[in-house]
Amino acid sequence: MSQVIFALRWYLVVQLSGLVALPLCLRLFRHLPDRGYGVSKPLGLLLVGWVFWLSVTFGWLRNGPGGVLVALTLVAIAGIALHLTNQPTSRPSISWRTILFTEAVFALAFAAWCLVRAHMPRIQTAGGEKWMEIAFLRAILRSSTFPPHDPWLSGFGISYYYFGYVIVAMLTQLAAVPPSIAFNLGIAVLFALTCMGSFSLVYNLIAANSRGLEKPSGVPILSGLLGPLLVVLMGNLEGMLEALHARGVGLASFWQWLDIRALDGAPPAFSEGTLTPTRFFWWWQASRVLQDYTPWGAEQHVIDEFPAFSFLLGDMHPHVLALPFVLLALALALNLYLRITDGESRVTFHALRFTFDVSLLPWEFLVYALCLGGLGFLNTWDFPIYLFVVVAAYTLARSRITHYAITHYALRFTALFIALLVAGILLYLPFWIGFQSQAGGVLVNLFNATRLPQFLVMFGPLLFIAVAFVADRARRQGVLVGEVVKWTLIAALSILGLLAVVLGAVTLLIWSGVIPAQGPAAYLAAWLRGGPIPGLEDVADARALILDSLLARLLNPWVALGLIALLTTIFFILVRKPSIPNLQPFDCAQDRSPVSNLQPPISSFALLLFATGALLTLSVEYIYLRDNFGTRMNTVFKFYFQAWVVWGIAGAYALSGFIRRGGTAVAISVLLILAGLIYPALAIPARADEYGGTPTLDGAAHLAVTYPDDYAAITWLNENVSGAPVILETPGDRFRAYVYEGRVSAHTGLPTLLGWAGHEHQWRGSYDEQARRETDIEVIYTSTNLDEVLTLLDKYGISYVYVGPLERTRYPAPGLAKFAQIMETVYDTGNVTIYRYE
Repeated sequence: MSQVIFALRWYLVVQLSGLVALPLCLRLFRHLPDRGYGVSKPLGLLLVGWVFWLSVTFGWLRNGPGGVLVALTLVAIAGIALHLTNQPTSRPSISWRTILFTEAVFALAFAAWCLVRAHMPRIQTAGGEKWMEIAFLRAILRSSTFPPHDPWLSGFGISYYYFGYVIVAMLTQLAAVPPSIAFNLGIAVLFALTCMGSFSLVYNLIAANSRGLEKPSGVPILSGLLGPLLVVLMGNLEGMLEALHARGVGLASFWQWLDIRALDGAPPAFSEGTLTPTRFFWWWQASRVLQDYTPWGAEQHVIDEFPAFSFLLGDMHPHVLALPFVLLALALALNLYLRITDGESRVTFHALRFTFDVSLLPWEFLVYALCLGGLGFLNTWDFPIYLFVVVAAYTLARSRITHYAITHYALRFTALFIALLVAGILLYLPFWIGFQSQAGGVLVNLFNATRLPQFLVMFGPLLFIAVAFVADRARRQGVLVGEVVKWTLIAALSILGLLAVVLGAVTLLIWSGVIPAQGPAAYLAAWLRGGPIPGLEDVADARALILDSLLARLLNPWVALGLIALLTTIFFILVRKPSIPNLQPFDCAQDRSPVSNLQPPISSFALLLFATGALLTLSVEYIYLRDNFGTRMNTVFKFYFQAWVVWGIAGAYALSGFIRRGGTAVAISVLLILAGLIYPALAIPARADEYGGTPTLDGAAHLAVTYPDDYAAITWLNENVSGAPVILETPGDRFRAYVYEGRVSAHTGLPTLLGWAGHEHQWRGSYDEQARRETDIEVIYTSTNLDEVLTLLDKYGISYVYVGPLERTRYPAPGLAKFAQIMETVYDTGNVTIYRYE
């Protein structure tokens, strides 16, 4: 069947998910100018996904197209019932122009990224985790119940936040699309939903700010396009630097000072250069702009992805799967914020003798908890981040219309935060009960401060817009520079003092033997003991190196100080009355709240988003989450990615105001955005050239050329083996990732004893089970003792043994030949034999 038909069916199924949620959207998002139309598709997917996942988990529905249709029907009925029985107060209806433009953004983005994916379709191991992702998708499609089986650790369920894969699996079943094609269609629809969601948010911000003002109706719609431009399409400035370096611009000393890996060498002569980088995989470096070092000078790589890179890479990873839903969470925050500032009647809840108005009916609270709690199941790091944004938006709106002590608002914030946190966890409790993680607490970032030049390369365009917007508001509010400087220094010293106290306490506990030695505090504890420093026994002058690193850390405070200054300025803006009257219409929409002399409503919400991004990027300057990597690599990755999203949305709103007023800020912003667009302009064709094959949406098609025997055998397994019997293939090991091992389980979803062992370590936080299985797999493939082999086959419930080119290279022939004596040969073609054990 034509792949165009597959894409069309996929598109229509996503449209159906939006339609079933539309009645609920019109009621829930009645305070947004587009009534939630721009996030109706993510809302529909999430609600249907929750009903489907929960029902399959408890055995109420079967995992199949019929179960998905039942879930769709239930969500549609609930939405229609709520819409009919809970009619809202009079609100302007959504215009057809807005609907058509929103749908045009979605359709064009989907078609465009289908075309892009067709030119870079491979589900490959190199440079990504696509085999892990296709393994999860296929395993979910094969699982009869949830949690789905782990394809790379038979007998166990997936220990990962897999909700996004359930949603993609639903679409795959309902659209009847082969999984290898669904993978690329899933990437394309995530791109389209993210473009549509960012367009909708920026449109709603600008349209809500324009209520009651005389201005062309098309302005908010056209300005809304700035959302996908800044959030999805624009890259960081590393692409521009790649072009300059390739052209031969700049002295060798400049590139060494910048210290971006692969760009830190002398550029070619200008006359020999080209504006198009020729280094293989050069586009990958944009996600590795930051560079950390150990005290003894070893490199510690840091991940700093952004949406344009992630979509170009094409990994269906949780942070990408969650993107449309974090934008849904931001829409919920904006809707709650506008609801309160619009003065709609409130609902009062009583908890622990504390009364607070949440302005949410019980069913609305349930939907908020479902959407926010779903982020924990989609990409766990996002749950607390966007829970904070929603509750902070509520608290900020309350502070606009009432006058109480700060403790009153702190109690409101805490009460609603805990209520939504608990509800969000309870609604997804089956997932949390079985969830394991490598996370092991919080460590102090003792040695690495982000260098300002690298931070500017990462966030330059968005950061300039944020600083310009905040500076303009500060000027209007009469915020004094000296006051900001004073409180910035006070805040920075307070943070350092607090961290010093915590670090000192932990050091003493390690030194006294109360807790085990771990993290940077272990260095200091060993110092106090006067003994060798853990891990540095062979490093000469380890103490001197540590002292030098600490001194260098203290002499590089600029990113932290800048972010603290940004946060301090935003705080003063939000708590002060404006000192300059007669603001321009864009800056101060008609304010209908009881307190009309505070910062304009939408500007305050934008400031909240800028502050959230600053908090995320500031936090990794001082702390990081302890995991298997032992560095802040993963924490920077997760926090910077969300900082890009919130700064992109707020920046698009701010930029639309700059454009209406004109001035230097517009010119500089445009130049920086154009510099950021160099990355996708050069990287997309470069990525397509790496593939170089016939355009296709089938991500597994390349296997037919590169590994034809494996491809044919995998195809046979998918066509002839139903359910989820255990298959044995050669595994990867704990020290390598992104390898060819695990290929059969990845492309069939059949559980194997062990796939990418290192990833299983990351997901489960332990390597005990993997280590046992490594030994047993070796025995099964190499031993000629039939009784021993049969015992292990029974122990793990193995139904199939796969002997392909990889196994023949790795294991001795006598060990492989014995399978014919004890098992039935069900497939023997080319260089692959598959045995069945009953």
